[in-house]
Amino acid sequence: MEAINIRLLSMAMISIFLGATGQFLFRLGMIQYGQVTALGIWKQLLPVVLTPPIFLGFICFGVSSVLWLAVISRWPLSYAYPLVAAGYVIAMIYGTVFLHEIITLPKLMGCGLILAGIFVLGAFAS
Repeated sequence: MEAINIRLLSMAMISIFLGATGQFLFRLGMIQYGQVTALGIWKQLLPVVLTPPIFLGFICFGVSSVLWLAVISRWPLSYAYPLVAAGYVIAMIYGTVFLHEIITLPKLMGCGLILAGIFVLGAFAS
């Protein structure tokens, strides 16, 4: 594989950041809206989707998806897709900073392993 293209890597990271932001906004919206069940959400789908943070979350996912199409049009999926795991780390940071979720040692260790895995896969991409 060719040397890392900084513009493409930046586009991939923006896509991943927007995907994690969408997840955060979904959670924020559901905190506002309230709990639903897997069956009950279908009856409430329109009001749920129109909850402002959830609506913004879908916008983030849409933009993320368009950017991701550009990324995977130029990089092999086996190279690009492992980068998506960085979204887990970003989501944990969102949860900790904005939702006051607790960071535990296993969460820190898991994030470290995720980042190490991304590095290994990127460093030895062929």
